Amino acid sequence: MQYYDPKTDVVFKKVFGTHKNLTISLLNAVLQLDGKKQIKDVEYLPSEILPLMGGKRSSAVDVRCQDSNGDYFIVEMQMYWSSDFLRRVLYNCAKVYASLYSKGEEHYKVKKVFSVNILNDIYQDGNNNNYHRYTMSEVGNPNHVISGIEILCIELPKFKPEDYAQKTMLKLWQSFLTSINAKTGQEEISDELMANEEVKEALDLCRNLTEEERGYYDGFWGMEFLRKDRDMTVEKIGIEKGRAEGRAEGRAEGEKQKAIDVARKMMSKGLSIDDICDITGLNPEVIENI
Repeated sequence: MQYYDPKTDVVFKKVFGTHKNLTISLLNAVLQLDGKKQIKDVEYLPSEILPLMGGKRSSAVDVRCQDSNGDYFIVEMQMYWSSDFLRRVLYNCAKVYASLYSKGEEHYKVKKVFSVNILNDIYQDGNNNNYHRYTMSEVGNPNHVISGIEILCIELPKFKPEDYAQKTMLKLWQSFLTSINAKTGQEEISDELMANEEVKEALDLCRNLTEEERGYYDGFWGMEFLRKDRDMTVEKIGIEKGRAEGRAEGRAEGEKQKAIDVARKMMSKGLSIDDICDITGLNPEVIENI
């Protein structure tokens, strides 16, 4: 393999968790900031988000940082979608936001918390748009927004290489993340990617892992193999369970039909419904409809 997959935890953190210029470029692209609104500098913060109360669980994210204006950013690369993912995202944002008050900040000084989530999965079927931005707004009046937390999600599988014809940084970063696929062994490094200095730097980082980083990388794919094997086992168990349930239902239906046949003969002999119920175990309603 010439390149290591940047979607994996260790490579993603190497690229965006240790190189400020690449993190700034990614954030400006995803948040679609330009001109004076662009992020100029960031300070990396611990990836672990501690609970505000004792006894509660801490959270670990891929990248966490703060810019020179005081806004906070959480960046996550998620390989698989789960139904509770957005709830976890909101929970982490809320913890960071609430922690600002716990430091004694006046409410008017509290800055925004942005959560950037890149998913190697699809969670909105039937929607071709792969870029989603969530804010807290009034129902029926989307222009009235309560500022504080913003959540952004990008579904990488919906990205198509031809989408970066405009060569925006958002398209280029998506192309970078999808150009290397360790599962298939495919590498599609375009001239457009190599022509951009920041993306080229990120690609170079994907080629040079330390021995320790390669160990984590191999460990990730080892866990991926176990996950796939587990999913196949669960699916097989489900199929076998379905077959067993089907056989059981078939046997139960056969026994019921036999009881109905016996009940029909008993009725022809003049036995009472109560006696037939006692002998066959059928409900009176079933017998009355024979």
